[in-house]
Amino acid sequence: MLKDRILWGVIMAVAVVIVALIDSFWLTFVVFGVLLYFAFEEAKKLFNAKQANIIFVLIAFVLASISKEPLAFAALLFLLVLGYLVYIKADTLKEALPYLYPTVPIFALWQLYLDQGMFVLFWLIFIVVVCDSSAYFIGKLIGTTPFSQTSASKTREGVIGGLICATVLGMLFGLFQYGFFLSLFCAFFVAIFAVIGDLLESYFKRKADLKDSGSLIPGHGGLLDRIDAIIIAPFVLIALL
Repeated sequence: MLKDRILWGVIMAVAVVIVALIDSFWLTFVVFGVLLYFAFEEAKKLFNAKQANIIFVLIAFVLASISKEPLAFAALLFLLVLGYLVYIKADTLKEALPYLYPTVPIFALWQLYLDQGMFVLFWLIFIVVVCDSSAYFIGKLIGTTPFSQTSASKTREGVIGGLICATVLGMLFGLFQYGFFLSLFCAFFVAIFAVIGDLLESYFKRKADLKDSGSLIPGHGGLLDRIDAIIIAPFVLIALL
């Protein structure tokens, strides 16, 4: 399991670097489309929303890319689905949840790319990966105090260490394009929201009584298990940049 986790972690890291270096709109568009598909299908299982349809999400994604207003289209799609469920007097509104999470956060990530470009998108991913990896290793090394009942594996020491490492290294990375204080604020708050994103998906999995959101990536679980911390964080950079 650990061997698979390391191997596929390296594969994913290399893939992200290659996509970033190529920096092609159409390649990134396809990557985001694939992310949307698998993340949405995993969310259907998390929320037991069997009738939710990925086709509507992909149509909205294409229209959002043409208009360059992904967040607006994500909100419209969610409200349309919600309105329909209210119109038919559905017993529950859970069918709308996959259109909210992870659809809106992934559309926000796409909005960030369209507005700010590949450097900022890669910067965000870098901060989140540093935060997550540092929290894991520091927690294993010196962690003793549980951080949250939502995620039993996290320790307070690990999370604090992850936030510090992500803030410092993320700030240094940001200096290639932004000033000191803006880079510092962005790195710190992205790291904070990365932790929130990780806890949010852990909460959903606990409610669904699932260990992982899926089994797509050997050693890692589902796609949402890997991008949960990343897809919440773009709201920070949209607000600050």
